[in-house]
Amino acid sequence: MPTYRISVVNAEFHASEEHQLESLDAARKEGIKAALAMGADEVNGGKPFFGAEVRVQDGGDTVSRAMVSVGASPLQ
Repeated sequence: MPTYRISVVNAEFHASEEHQLESLDAARKEGIKAALAMGADEVNGGKPFFGAEVRVQDGGDTVSRAMVSVGASPLQ
């Protein structure tokens, strides 16, 4: 199985881990899922918005990039 480095990056932090996954598509989904979980934690903690870039690298080459955002606004 190939090894992919999945990074979630924004202005406040950088998280990165290596995963052995069956395909690039699986690595992309894993990264987006991780960023959404981080965003949900941030918004539940009181921030109105969370945004981050998800990068997937294969052997040092960036093979996928995506932007993930999570936000909330009060109901009136």
